[in-house]
Amino acid sequence: MRIPLLICGLAALAVQATSGAAWEVGNKVVIEHGELVIDHSKSVADITRAQAAGGFPGGHGLGLFQNRLKAELRVEQPLPETRRLALTTIVRTSPVIYVAREFPKDSCAYGVVLGHELLHQMYDRDVLRLMPDEVRRITQDVFTPEMLEHEGARGLERARSRFLGQFKYHYEGLSGERHSVIDSPESYRRLGTLCGGEIARTLAGTKL
Repeated sequence: MRIPLLICGLAALAVQATSGAAWEVGNKVVIEHGELVIDHSKSVADITRAQAAGGFPGGHGLGLFQNRLKAELRVEQPLPETRRLALTTIVRTSPVIYVAREFPKDSCAYGVVLGHELLHQMYDRDVLRLMPDEVRRITQDVFTPEMLEHEGARGLERARSRFLGQFKYHYEGLSGERHSVIDSPESYRRLGTLCGGEIARTLAGTKL
């Protein structure tokens, strides 16, 4: 089930066209957070490969947070006579946390790994709370008065593609800044000292 958790009001942006009349561009942002799924079916080897495929190779993959985010931009037909353009940005999330099955659910190590991945989910929520402001800035940069005045439907389609590319770029940039805080060597060394060495003992007998 998807739960609409954050709905921001219409962001009205007045952009001045070269002909003298301003366009009013509104972009309503709706973020629908999917229910968190905790998956305990993957092995350390599976998670390690998934991390490497995502561009984060190295070490053993004990757990993994993924948010399968989908962004959609709906563009209503602009009204040249009133110089208004109504947009809606819809963001749907599907968060999943993987904890390696080598760690039993009742073990100290399972709780430590799950807690670490839940921090990643919290940081992801923080980033999503920032995205409506990013959307307003991207909208102003992409849906320019010159484009609205002169480029028609083809220009709108190019602008939609550029908008979604910029959304992805800013979301990933903000995410990287936050997630790196707890994905540092120091953080991993600290985790390795917890649970009386249980994690290290488990990994010692694990083949990747």
